[in-house]
Amino acid sequence: MKIFIISPNALQTLTEEHRSALNAAGDVTIFGEIKPFEQLTELYEGDEPRIVAVDPDFDDWKFPNEVIDKIPNLKAIVLQTTSFSWVDVTHAAEKGVPVVDLRGFSSVAVAEWATFMALAVARRVPVVIADDWKLDYEKHRGFELRGKTAGIVGLGSIGTAVAENMAGLGMNVQYWSRKSEDSRFRKATLEDVMKTSDAIFITIAINKDTRGLITDDMLRAIKPTGVLVNITDTSEIYNHDLLLELAGGGKVGGYAFEDEKNPFGKFAGNVWNGPALGWCTNESMSKNAQQWVEAIVAATKGEFPTRVN
Repeated sequence: MKIFIISPNALQTLTEEHRSALNAAGDVTIFGEIKPFEQLTELYEGDEPRIVAVDPDFDDWKFPNEVIDKIPNLKAIVLQTTSFSWVDVTHAAEKGVPVVDLRGFSSVAVAEWATFMALAVARRVPVVIADDWKLDYEKHRGFELRGKTAGIVGLGSIGTAVAENMAGLGMNVQYWSRKSEDSRFRKATLEDVMKTSDAIFITIAINKDTRGLITDDMLRAIKPTGVLVNITDTSEIYNHDLLLELAGGGKVGGYAFEDEKNPFGKFAGNVWNGPALGWCTNESMSKNAQQWVEAIVAATKGEFPTRVN
């Protein structure tokens, strides 16, 4: 079995123990230098069965279908991420190729980051920064989370960790989820969560069932004092531009999201558009590497416990 590791970070993240486990499972090739996929010639040579393990940083979160089509005897694609929206998993399934993601390695890290962002907008930190820290006790007056209602949209591993954090802060927690249930928190309709929560957290995976899930009417129904925190892609689940408009005009209390395209403070109002660092901690990086190696080794045995297609 050939194992191709496509990652500019592999040499830093994979320990000697990890490499030993991979070498015991197959013939390992690491592509660490970022270059076009078509230049990875070894990937397309021979007819031996092969596993491809991909880090999205290699090609800006894209793994083109034409690359999948060109790789001979491809037995599995093992992603280094929880997200799998950057791969056409349906196309891979049609080719008979399992796509495997990682689960839960960054749940605590992302939940803590979401908590931080919620506190930032609840206390109007973006507005304070925009005013160059010249305090205005009327304009900069925020609200306390304790005793308020947190609404979680999506109760997977990250959503559950966020709910636990919010409960720990003394918030009343309600949630909407297509599949998950947790008796510790109140289950509600999506419309009710959006309309009645003081702090809303978007923690659902992006797929064909969740694209456009939150309508414009739901956004307009958010409390004038309510804040929304998103730790997923802002372009898929709801109308990002409308929410920026509502926050900029003071129609909602605040909006926080990760943003790699614009400088912090670009948008008007109580808007936190911070760096995409939610997953990035010492602990999550270590868990990520370990889970990635375990998933790759399992795939060489024809085992795909976290298959997404």
